[in-house]
Amino acid sequence: MSSLQAVACTGTGRRYLAAGLLVTLAASISACGGTENDSEVLANCAETYTVGFSHPVGEAQFVKAVKEYTAKYGSEKCVNVLLDNTTANSLESQRSTIENWVTQQVDAIVLWPVDPSAYTNLMKKAQGQGTKWLTYVASMEGEDGGVGFDAKQEGDTIAADVSSWVKENYPNGGVQAAVTTLTTQPTARGRWEPPLEALSQLNIPVVSKQDCADQTCGLQIAGDALRENPDLRIFVGFNDDSALGAQKAVQNAGLDPDTVYISGHDGSPEGLNGVKDNVAGFRATTAIPVDVLGRSIIDNSLAAISGNGETFSLTETTLVHPDDVEEIDNLLRSLGQ
Repeated sequence: MSSLQAVACTGTGRRYLAAGLLVTLAASISACGGTENDSEVLANCAETYTVGFSHPVGEAQFVKAVKEYTAKYGSEKCVNVLLDNTTANSLESQRSTIENWVTQQVDAIVLWPVDPSAYTNLMKKAQGQGTKWLTYVASMEGEDGGVGFDAKQEGDTIAADVSSWVKENYPNGGVQAAVTTLTTQPTARGRWEPPLEALSQLNIPVVSKQDCADQTCGLQIAGDALRENPDLRIFVGFNDDSALGAQKAVQNAGLDPDTVYISGHDGSPEGLNGVKDNVAGFRATTAIPVDVLGRSIIDNSLAAISGNGETFSLTETTLVHPDDVEEIDNLLRSLGQ
């Protein structure tokens, strides 16, 4: 590691740097698990802050979009944004990154902890040295702030939507459902519990309920379920990625899209386009405006650092269907599409 990279990886957070050093520093952040910011924008900053953002499901397309937007917006606000590489809810990977950021004494950390109980002492250590600790979705006692979305609101929205669709298309039942979950993240159970309850009230058998947050497992779970249950016509995904996997399984099975209901969450570019085109029965997703969410990650962190402003916020989600073309296009634009 060069001496300049050492400054980037072990610095104490807030710093006053010459423009030339900032240009090189922005390119060096990736050496310590971060991302490159817009060096030209940062070069105009007399004062910068460093904020780390960690998400346990980094493989999800929406999460990638959130990280990209957060890094871009951060540079505009004179913030160096560090991003982790955690995927598949790996506590070991996430913990290693967070420990590194604490060692660096970054100004703020925003994370969706794989296991909140595993970070209690580390949070106290970080706060003891002046690092602000904010959570994403999963709150922790003693945190300095929080961002995210209301998983229960999302789940209630999909529950009402799938109920309406079933009553219109299968008033006498006769179909089966599959639901993907992420039980390793119980704070997100609001996404799957209301739809499960709604399907139960409609007497729709749920033949598959498994953890899944990517397209690969969505394809496998839906494909296996379809082979074993010929009446499977409903797939409620934990997120858009799992729903997109189910979409491929429905296409592979040659089912009539008009007889199928697939839903997701997040509003990833591929998910939004899938709903817009109503591909293989992909009928709905609860979309999170990535620009609003990305700004809150930075703005709430700066508020916690400065002691001024709102440090807690939830980003409202929007239910979109294939005929909500204008809304989908607006959401795609917020994603830079």
